Amino acid sequence: MKNILENEIYTGDIKKVVEKFDFSPLKGKFILVTGGLGLICSSVVDLLIIYNKYYKADINIYIADINESGFSARYGIYPYVHYLSYDATKSITFNVNVDYIIHGAGLASPELYVSKPVETMLSNFNGVLNLLEFAKCHFVKRMLYISSSEVYGIKDSVKAFEESRFGSVDINAIRSSYAESKRASEVLCKAYSSEYGVDTVIVRPGHIYGPTASPKDKRISSEFAYLAAQGRPLEMKSLGLQKRSYCYSLDCAVAILIALLNGEQGESYNIGHDEVTSIREMAKILAEAGDVSLKINDPTEEDLKQFNPMDNSSLNNTKIKAIGYSDSFSVSEGLTHTVEIIKWFQKFNS
Repeated sequence: MKNILENEIYTGDIKKVVEKFDFSPLKGKFILVTGGLGLICSSVVDLLIIYNKYYKADINIYIADINESGFSARYGIYPYVHYLSYDATKSITFNVNVDYIIHGAGLASPELYVSKPVETMLSNFNGVLNLLEFAKCHFVKRMLYISSSEVYGIKDSVKAFEESRFGSVDINAIRSSYAESKRASEVLCKAYSSEYGVDTVIVRPGHIYGPTASPKDKRISSEFAYLAAQGRPLEMKSLGLQKRSYCYSLDCAVAILIALLNGEQGESYNIGHDEVTSIREMAKILAEAGDVSLKINDPTEEDLKQFNPMDNSSLNNTKIKAIGYSDSFSVSEGLTHTVEIIKWFQKFNS
């Protein structure tokens, strides 16, 4: 079976960002990553692996995840990447000392917010609570929590979301299980920072896509990328005019590490691309990358339940740029690379 880190396009993209940014403060550190097999955090781990390889950084990485077989297949060949059995809904049982925690575990697929709202809420809130206690008791230097742009809710303004301005979340809608538990988890991080001195920092990714997404991921950017890579037509169930700050997973990984190193304690940082792209524009790029057709149809009632209620969820990324982040890939480049990498991966692992 081929590993994604054997793909020249993907490793070339990682080398590009490794050479562009200074990650030297992480040399020799021990980093715990929860959800390290997911879309975002596996990109973080892959970046650290390539950084270790080319800079002899001696970073030890602990991946806390529920899927041990998936870990072995993906990271088992690296002696400095270690597995920890972890379920975000349960108390922590591992006993390790680490310098940093990057917490990205949790349910992150819209159909689950509706079909498994209890698990969605508990994996978010209890997962953060247990890790904050761990950080407090083990004197962790910093814990970075990966929240979501969905905490902003629905706004009236057409301007991009800034970190300090929020809209409303409809707590009568079961899909709000995700947004509300993310909001509560953020407040808990700030509470531990304020009351107990636990150094926490928060990032709010926008709409992240990339070849590290699971084939089972039903977010439209992930689902369409796989369909395009398989040569299958794309079918939209709305006009797709909603605006998003679509961000390549490797740009997101860089932003996370920049916030981990340079962010201010207790602060929150948006992660989104300079370019604002509509869902329709995103789908068109993916269709062209896969050389497939794009159709637009009316949504079903079940589709409507899963829709993100925000028409414009573009993010103002001024704050994270002020601490050292900048985009490395255009939206078109990132989406096209995503399709090409998935196509390569499926060719060698089908």
